[in-house]
Amino acid sequence: MKKKITQTLLPIIIILFIMMQFACSDDNKSGRNYDGPLKLTTFYPDSGYLSSKIIIEGENLGTDASQLSVYFNKKKGYISQAAGNILMVYAPKLPGDTCVISVVKGKDSLTFDNKFHYISRFTVENVCGKTGSGYNIGGDLASTTFEAWRLKVGCCDPEGNYYSCYSWFGNNGGLALISEEKNLSKKIISDLVNDVMYHKVTERLYAVGTQKNVIYEIDPSNDWKVKRRYLKPQDPPAKQVDYNSTACIAYCSADGYFYARTSTKQLFRFKLDDMICEYIKNDVYNSTTPETENSYIVSMMFDPTEPTHLYTSYGASSVITVQDVSKPESEETIYAGHLNVRADGSSTTQVINGYRTDCLFNWNNQMSIIADESGQKNMYIADAGTQTIRKLDMNTGMVTTVVGRQNVKGNQSGTPLEATFNWPKGVGLTAEGDLYISDCGSGCVRKLSLR
Repeated sequence: MKKKITQTLLPIIIILFIMMQFACSDDNKSGRNYDGPLKLTTFYPDSGYLSSKIIIEGENLGTDASQLSVYFNKKKGYISQAAGNILMVYAPKLPGDTCVISVVKGKDSLTFDNKFHYISRFTVENVCGKTGSGYNIGGDLASTTFEAWRLKVGCCDPEGNYYSCYSWFGNNGGLALISEEKNLSKKIISDLVNDVMYHKVTERLYAVGTQKNVIYEIDPSNDWKVKRRYLKPQDPPAKQVDYNSTACIAYCSADGYFYARTSTKQLFRFKLDDMICEYIKNDVYNSTTPETENSYIVSMMFDPTEPTHLYTSYGASSVITVQDVSKPESEETIYAGHLNVRADGSSTTQVINGYRTDCLFNWNNQMSIIADESGQKNMYIADAGTQTIRKLDMNTGMVTTVVGRQNVKGNQSGTPLEATFNWPKGVGLTAEGDLYISDCGSGCVRKLSLR
């Protein structure tokens, strides 16, 4: 009982203390000049999460919040009140696990020696879909369902809408829009689709069809109207491109080309203005055969900060590769994982994380890379065979498990330690850093978000 009283009264005492501090500062600031040298004394608490209230004490901080900036690493916090020698600041979203807090006033900039420890509070929830259901696409999200084992890769647009490919090798499929903001799903394409991406320049989506040489162009600003574009061979071709079996695409902002890989292990490129396919070279690490659906378990993405570096996730080979497309002589090299060495699909204790060249994957599927203004750059990987979402810190090279319980199948929501997945295949990152997940085995679209 005494413990409960203490737990209840402690936050109240802290709040009253803060209010008294600001009240005293307000009483004393009348006619006060805060133009002296900026000094920092302390901040508290020393840990918190998104929108936690942080009190900063010092000297000559001033009373005009618009003239002040407080940074947690490189992300700016929101100053709600400036009272002379005290600031109240709200912690920003995902500034990094260990933060240096700095205060900027005019030309003065000071940094605290001690660090602020940011606590990420993630939760996994079901957006749409229900285990054991059939297709029902078109309507509100509560009634939207997919068949199990049909959801594949996906992507997000800047508005936070998620687009998921769904199909099964040799059968019908398509592309579905999932919009939480509008609370609706919509069938955009009713043909088999292998991959989809958002193009920031044209502000449209491009999807790879399995019907011969089709590329679908989708305009979100025009009610997601679909236009068919057709790939063409070179005349005469330096080498015949098997564009009828295109498995995935990615756009290189550095040279204006779309790059694509085929299930027959070719890398080629094309531009939208003529759609002419130019053969580049054969894949080195794709160990699948074109006769199986596994040949389409491949995903590509360019590095947002090194735009000529092309990353490819080969699920059948259990590796992620990288190559520099600006250098014709550049060959694919293994960036993460071990060639044809998979994580144990039944062990819950095997060490699968660590440095990128030491880690293990198991049917790694789609990946997505996000870089922000704080300098963080992370690659998220849907590692279907371990039932987890993995994160590769591209600055340190370390691989960790973000969410999911290793080799524990399920459809449970909750914290990252509680949540379970069943063969997650697709991931799509929003501008806010939330992660949509196409959970293939359960037939559900899930979301990992910060709360």
